[in-house]
Amino acid sequence: MNNEIKVSGLSDIPAAVEFAGNYAALSENDSAALIFSLVCEEILLRLVNGGCAETAVSRKRLGGRSVELRARGGRVDVSRRESEERADSMESEISGCLLEKYADYYDYRYINGVNIYRIYTTKKSLIDLTDEIYDFYQEGNRKQKGKPAAVLRHIAGNHKGFLTFSVSVLLLRHLAALMLPVFASNIINTVTESGSFFVRQVYFNLLASAAALLVNLVCYWLDSRCYRRFTRAVEAGFRMALVQKLQVLSMKFHNSKQSGKVLSKLVSDVQFIQILIYDRFLEILLLCEDVVFIIVVALTSFPMMLLFYALIIPGAVILLRRFSRPLLDRRAELRRETEQANAAVMEMLEMTNLTRSHGLEKTEYRSILGKVRGIQKASVSYDRQTVSLNDVTYGVFQSLRLVSLCLAAYLTATGHIRIGLLVLFQSIFDLIISNVQRLMDAVPQITQGYDSLISVNEILWEQDIESSGTVLLPDPVRGEIEFRHVSFRYSPDQEPVLKDVSFHVPAGGSVAFVGKSGDGKSTILNLITGLYDADGGEVLIDGLNVNTLDKTAYRHKIGLVPQNPVLFSGTLWDNLVYGLSYVSPDRVMDVIRSVGLKELLDTLPDGLNSPVFENGANLSGGQRQRISIARALLRDPRIILLDEVTSALDAESEQQVQRTIDSIMHNCTVILVAHRLNTVKNADVIYEIRDGKAFRYDSFREYADLRGDTDSEPPGSD
Repeated sequence: MNNEIKVSGLSDIPAAVEFAGNYAALSENDSAALIFSLVCEEILLRLVNGGCAETAVSRKRLGGRSVELRARGGRVDVSRRESEERADSMESEISGCLLEKYADYYDYRYINGVNIYRIYTTKKSLIDLTDEIYDFYQEGNRKQKGKPAAVLRHIAGNHKGFLTFSVSVLLLRHLAALMLPVFASNIINTVTESGSFFVRQVYFNLLASAAALLVNLVCYWLDSRCYRRFTRAVEAGFRMALVQKLQVLSMKFHNSKQSGKVLSKLVSDVQFIQILIYDRFLEILLLCEDVVFIIVVALTSFPMMLLFYALIIPGAVILLRRFSRPLLDRRAELRRETEQANAAVMEMLEMTNLTRSHGLEKTEYRSILGKVRGIQKASVSYDRQTVSLNDVTYGVFQSLRLVSLCLAAYLTATGHIRIGLLVLFQSIFDLIISNVQRLMDAVPQITQGYDSLISVNEILWEQDIESSGTVLLPDPVRGEIEFRHVSFRYSPDQEPVLKDVSFHVPAGGSVAFVGKSGDGKSTILNLITGLYDADGGEVLIDGLNVNTLDKTAYRHKIGLVPQNPVLFSGTLWDNLVYGLSYVSPDRVMDVIRSVGLKELLDTLPDGLNSPVFENGANLSGGQRQRISIARALLRDPRIILLDEVTSALDAESEQQVQRTIDSIMHNCTVILVAHRLNTVKNADVIYEIRDGKAFRYDSFREYADLRGDTDSEPPGSD
């Protein structure tokens, strides 16, 4: 069987991909083979387009199926973005979403001028439980909603074989440690009875002790590769399932939840769940093994000691149950206070400019102080409960340890047990006490982890999901928009924002909406994008109800420029091409010139690779707005929505942006929301939104002549 195929150019890539994909399909399911082939194809395209020579694909089998791509030439590392600027041209390569998503499927090395990629049939080190966790909440029985730990039982049931092996490793590791006192007891008894150290039984127990230590170390290593890795996968799975759920929840949900509270669930609560299922579960598991070990040793050595231990362990369990419930209540209160404080701090950071400009630092300080005091009070109550538990258990356990020592010493003195057995019994009892003490110390973290499960479930069980249909717009998209008797209110206890609004925008037409702030102009844009559903009437796009459309596919055809531009920390290029897998540099430069950003670009030392701070803090308001406009235009939208796009611009910048808006009119459907007359003067139709209704003006001149007449209804109203 041929284990290598040469790739001389683009025409050879399909055969090479099929060669690799068939090899992967021999041992993997169709989904894994497809991913394998796609990653292989993407990397081959990058290597060939990068001018690499002697490209070849070879099959490997090193602990699993994989293929190796080798290509001689310059370094082509697809795992990171590379860009180069020149005086006359600019070339830029963007790592595709495919490779970013499946980066763990391949390794990359560059040795002696050769690019070497090894692509694996499955992810080589990471376990991905995201879909498994997310699907449980999507498809799971709603009766499980009141059982926070149900998802953990579901995950365990799906991975019984792996978890059985992992737990066996943990138990074997601990058993090896438990056997060390037994071997030590045997050595002591042998030496005291024979009067010599150099006897066969001593050597045997020393070797057994060394073997137990070796088993313990090997199991520690296996644990890092098995159960510990699995719990990290659960942590990552919960985190990404939350992110996935937040992406589909409705805007009403997001507007009703403080982002600080959501962030607390996403970061802290998920971490506590991982601690619960590894550290705390491990302690309970090992305590159970200790109990079994103690029973076996007592029955084989001195059964009467079993009665003494039988009185201790149930008492410890009762003590645990007695203190766990109050701690759970205190922990829930502490979590609520912490979420509120996180939300307040996040709002404070977002309002820093407003706070400083109005001299309200002390006011903001007092506001945060109240939240922090709430955390402090809840923490003190929680700590007081925890300390009470620790004090009681420490006193009880130390007393029991003393009683155990006296009992063992008495039995030794009366000849009932040998001195080695005394050491063994005392070691066993110390083991019981230390494990129970550790478990008691862990009760606060157990309650914390369980409460975190409840917290995370609040999001994952949430059913306020944005509605989306499955209908796709016909290709090509025309961009016709129609509102038919649309009414909308943000909440049942508020007055309607829109009342029986109707209008029609033909494909390629332009409509401007004007009116006072809060009258519903931006609401119309939100209804067009499908961020909110109309309470009454219909919103039609190319004759199709927006609620029936696949909203993700539909929104790819829309360019939105919000009133407050959204920029993130990264490079200028990152902000411009956000969400686009590839845009030609020439296209980017054309758009930059059209919106008046070329002058800014010329002043930046690193050009398009220059950093942009969070929220564009190192840019002016006008610059941020023009970047936002450029980002929308790069999507080549059939519908573009402009929400107060010139409000932050000076006169010269406004003219540049206005020329851009004028140039795109009639090439796509344009919806403008504006206060400035210059922005709306070239619109085909103008609507004034007043008292929840839309009043139509067929020309800018008609609106300009009558805009001051507020006592009578404007002509042409709908």
